[in-house]
Amino acid sequence: MVLSIAVSGQTVPAGRATVTPPPTAQPGSTRIGWIDTQAFGDEREGVTKYIAAYKDLSAQMKPRTAELEGIKNKLESIAREIDTMTKNTAVPVNQTTLLAKQEEGQRLQREGEFKQKEYEASLQSASARVLGPVSADIGKAIQEFAKQKGYAVVLDIAALASANAILVLDPAMNITREFIAYYNTRPATTATTTAPR
Repeated sequence: MVLSIAVSGQTVPAGRATVTPPPTAQPGSTRIGWIDTQAFGDEREGVTKYIAAYKDLSAQMKPRTAELEGIKNKLESIAREIDTMTKNTAVPVNQTTLLAKQEEGQRLQREGEFKQKEYEASLQSASARVLGPVSADIGKAIQEFAKQKGYAVVLDIAALASANAILVLDPAMNITREFIAYYNTRPATTATTTAPR
């Protein structure tokens, strides 16, 4: 009787079968690092291109922000006036004036809510337009950096932290500053193909 083994779907006599071990991983391909993407916005040590885009976005949104702040201040002023009118029991409350102030406050509240929704939609659109290309470029650069430095995995530690998904974190695996230095030294319009220092 001849024993046989099924190898890759074929039956081979037991004495003639050879087993091929799985390919071994390339040296360094199991390196894992993490980047704190919140550090990209640090004005002193962050990603200069991201900071410039964020400042541009803030400048674009400033008129809408000022408008919302103005509505908020008016609402607070009306609330103080109504409070003053109703707290002083020595002076009778003019019901017509009180009603007018309440109506004005309600109108401003509705206007503020509408303007807030408008602002949020505008901010989302402007963020996609202004920060989107920079974020996409940073994403590509992280991939290039990881490949050049031999990282198999690079984690966004800010995203993991906001999801409460971090149990243990080794600071030695922090490559944030190294990546930011790499990114900031790249040419402004094109990705670099040279190895980082």
